[in-house]
Amino acid sequence: MKGWTTAADPAQCLFGILPGAVIGFPEGGHVGMKRSAVWFVAMTAAMGGASGSAQVPAPTVSGVRALLRPHSYRVPMGRPVWVTFLLENENDQPVTLSVPDTEPSIPSPEVGLPLPHIFSSGVSGSVTVTTETGRQWDTPVGYHAPDHAPYLMIAPHASVGTTIDLRDFFPTLRGAGRYRIVWKPYHGTLSSEPIVITIAPLKRAEIVTDEGTMTLRFFYRDAPKTVANFLELAESGFYNGTTFHRIEPGYFIQGGCPRGDGTGIRTDGKRVPAEFNNHPFRKGVVAMALLDDDPDSASSQFFICNTRVKEWDGRYTAFAELVGEDSFKTLDRLMAVPVDEQGRPRRKLIIRSVRVTEAPPNEEP
Repeated sequence: MKGWTTAADPAQCLFGILPGAVIGFPEGGHVGMKRSAVWFVAMTAAMGGASGSAQVPAPTVSGVRALLRPHSYRVPMGRPVWVTFLLENENDQPVTLSVPDTEPSIPSPEVGLPLPHIFSSGVSGSVTVTTETGRQWDTPVGYHAPDHAPYLMIAPHASVGTTIDLRDFFPTLRGAGRYRIVWKPYHGTLSSEPIVITIAPLKRAEIVTDEGTMTLRFFYRDAPKTVANFLELAESGFYNGTTFHRIEPGYFIQGGCPRGDGTGIRTDGKRVPAEFNNHPFRKGVVAMALLDDDPDSASSQFFICNTRVKEWDGRYTAFAELVGEDSFKTLDRLMAVPVDEQGRPRRKLIIRSVRVTEAPPNEEP
């Protein structure tokens, strides 16, 4: 019997991932899941000690979400393209899922989300990879649909997932490009929101001033939209000729305003949603400036931190950090420039250019 069900028996709550289960990205990119051995005992007892195939009722059920969570939205060429495939049960009762066109079998207690559930729309159509030119791939290379597949029971408001390197099934992801990925499991009964992954060499940026050059290493993984925004502006020449218009002695230097007075934004008016993260604000961290009452007001202005300020942690989007001794020496020279009572430098500090360069091959996103 094929499809999904809502589990009416309260004992079946034991079969899902409990709300305390852990799904994450340990070293190597694989998902870690903590479960109790009692699950398997409870499962076999509830099934009457059955083994092999299991009878699973199959009416359609709502309240389950399919999610794609990439390890990074920008991946260096030659690196794994780790993506977590996640099913979330938003119902107040357990849900059972089985793979269409297969005979359900009892899952292992450590099964996670098996491949047959990821590719549960048949030989093709579960995962679609599309390039910017519209070329599509929807058939996983080397995957063969099984005759039997384990069913899943997901506890209320819990989830189950597995992380895979998509290159193993879609070799096109080994080449440079911008790829749109959508997941539609169970013959399209569910559909994830699309994600877009860029595969290309990682970039750095060099802020060139009369006081020296500062090199930025980006936090691609933690602030992908903010990094993309900064790189777009830098590559377009937006920052060339702008200034560092504000210095707070000892604390930070701020620039990137097209008007030179702290009131300007991108010429197209675009704003970037907040991507607050866990990077501590210390000397050399680069973050986006915000309006006091709007966390999503980042646009073009940025500041470079000159000391440890715990109060800024999680309040501003840190998207890069300075690297190299020369970068910090340049920051020290800029911070030493005298300012007036409003924090305006007494001499003009011009950003001559922001050059985008390729990062070293071993740099992590």
